[in-house]
Amino acid sequence: MIALADCAITVTNARESARWWNENLGFAVHTVGNGTHAVMVAPPGDSFVLHLCEGYAPIEPGNTGVAFVTDAIEPLVRRMQAGGVEFPTPLKKGPGGSMAMFADPDGNVFWLFEMSTAFIRRERRRIAKEAPAPRRRSPARVATPRTRARP
Repeated sequence: MIALADCAITVTNARESARWWNENLGFAVHTVGNGTHAVMVAPPGDSFVLHLCEGYAPIEPGNTGVAFVTDAIEPLVRRMQAGGVEFPTPLKKGPGGSMAMFADPDGNVFWLFEMSTAFIRRERRRIAKEAPAPRRRSPARVATPRTRARP
């Protein structure tokens, strides 16, 4: 079995960033060791984490490509806006559903989509079923006295 574990996001201050994620989205904060390098945040009950990396690469603000889903986007966006979260792409309703994009204090931009939790569970199961089975390698053939060619 293989599963996604984390996604690294470069930030200027991992502890402050973790506090921001906790206050604005209710994410749990996980630290390893003294909490200076391995500071991670995750939605409640989720095992996938954002690894908030401080000082390992230059910060390149903009679209991270990281998307979150919720089954109630409007109240979540209102709560986030009340906390001062900036939305470079405000909440939009379209034929495919609602979406918005929000930025953290370092300018990292994240996607936010509205989908029912039942839909999300169904899609995760469908994707897991469609995933190709790992290819098995045949054992390497080793030359033995019987199979070795004669000169």
